[in-house]
Amino acid sequence: MSPNSNGAFQREKQLVIALSRLPVEAGKADRTRELLAGADWSVLIEQAKIWEVEPAVFGNLRMHFADATPPDVLAEITELERSQRAYALSRTLQVVDLSKRMSEAGIACIVLKGPAVALEAYGDSSRRSFSDIDLLVQKDDLAAATDLLVARGYAPKFVPGMVGALVRGQHALEFTGPGPNVEVHWSLLSRHLRFDLEPEELWRDACKLECAGAEITALAPHHLFLYLCAHGAKHEWMRFRWICDVAQLARRLTPSASERVIQLAARTNTRRIVALALRRARETFGEDESPILARAFPADKNTDALVSVAKARFAGAVGAVPTILPASIEGLHPYVAPLSFWLRSRERMRDQIVCAARFVFEPAPDELRAGVLNTMMRPARLAANALIRAVHAS
Repeated sequence: MSPNSNGAFQREKQLVIALSRLPVEAGKADRTRELLAGADWSVLIEQAKIWEVEPAVFGNLRMHFADATPPDVLAEITELERSQRAYALSRTLQVVDLSKRMSEAGIACIVLKGPAVALEAYGDSSRRSFSDIDLLVQKDDLAAATDLLVARGYAPKFVPGMVGALVRGQHALEFTGPGPNVEVHWSLLSRHLRFDLEPEELWRDACKLECAGAEITALAPHHLFLYLCAHGAKHEWMRFRWICDVAQLARRLTPSASERVIQLAARTNTRRIVALALRRARETFGEDESPILARAFPADKNTDALVSVAKARFAGAVGAVPTILPASIEGLHPYVAPLSFWLRSRERMRDQIVCAARFVFEPAPDELRAGVLNTMMRPARLAANALIRAVHAS
C-alpha cells in the first residue's frame, strides 16, 4: 500500500508534519519521540520525499532526534539530507546567476519562489527544495529577458506568434535549457484569474535578500504571503509543501507585515483566499501560526466547503468526495473542478463572473499554437467537449 493511500501510515504522516517545521516545535518533542518509537522508517523517508520536505524532515531528525533514530537509518537520512540540501543550493546558485546576468543586462528581476520562499519562510535557502525558476520582470523587459535566456542556451516552449497573446493573458513565458526550466512572468497570476496586484506596487515594495553570497530581489513579505495563498487556491492546495510555505511564512511575519497582509487582502478582495490558506495550515499543524491573521480572517461556510474539498483531493480520496459543483458538472471538462474551486475562493460575485467569462472566451496557453480561428472557436469547442463527456457519462 502506498503512503499516499487514504488512511494509511498515519503515524508516519504525523511525524513528517511535525518534523517539517523550522524551527522544530519544542512543545511537541515528547509526542514526536513517542511516534518515532513505533515508526516504519522506510515509510517515513518515502513520505518526506512524496511531500517534498526532505531537507527539513531529515535535518530535524539528525539534529534533534538522533538518539531516537537507529544508527543505520541515521546514516541514511544524514546522506539524504546532505544530497537534498546540496541540490537546493545548486539550484539556488543557478537562480543567483540568472538574476545577476539579468541585472548586468539592465533587466530588473524579482525571484518569485524557490530561494526567495526558502529564505523568507524558512530562513535558509538549502532547507526547501524546488525545481523550476520563476522570475518576475517588468512587461517592457520581456523581450530582453527572452533574448538573454536564448543566448544562454535556453529554448522557448512557445512559438513567436504566441508571445502577444501570452503577454496579454499575463501568462508566463516558459523556457527549457541547460539548467532548470525557467518561467518569466510580468504579473503574478494569469489575467483570467483576476488577481489584481499591480506590478508597480510589487516593484515598489520589493526587498533585497542575501542569498548564497550574493543578493537577490524578492517580493515583500506581505505580497509574498498573499501570492502563496493565491497560488495554493489556484491549484486546490494539492501539495503539502505549499501548506508548509504558508505556515512557515505566517509565523515569521512581523506584526507590521501581518497588518499589511490584512489591509492588502481587504483592498484586493482576497480575504477568503487568505482565510482558506490559514485554515489549511491550522488544520495541518494544529495551531495558528499568526494570531493577528487568525483573528482577521475567520472561517465561514464557504471556507468550510473549500477546506473539505481540498482535504479530500489532497488525500487522494476515491469514490464519493466533496465537490464545489455537482460531480456531474465538474466531470464535463478537466478544468471545471479547479476553476470552480478558484471561483468559490473569490468573495465578490463580480470577480467570479469575470473569471468564468474569461475562462470561456479567452484561449489557454496550449491553444495559442493552433491559430486565431481555433482560439475564436473556444466557446463552441468547450460546449462540444462538455456534450461529448455528458453523452459518454450517461
